[in-house]
Amino acid sequence: MSARLSYVEDPPPELVPVYEESKKATGRVLNITRLMAHHPPTVAPFQAWYRTTREGPLDLKLRQLAYVKVSQLNRCEY
Repeated sequence: MSARLSYVEDPPPELVPVYEESKKATGRVLNITRLMAHHPPTVAPFQAWYRTTREGPLDLKLRQLAYVKVSQLNRCEY
């Protein structure tokens, strides 16, 4: 499945630090970030939230289980 919106490869100036932080943390800019860059005000709050889920108290297996369960509850493919 491909995205209906194009990915933002060259972010606006206010998102350059977010892109750089993402590259430093994960080695790349996540697709969700590149899509959300179409509406820059949403990116920083999402990054802050995502960081808490990634670095929270749950171990990796429980986090993945939570992702799958939420996807099922919302009838989304994961």
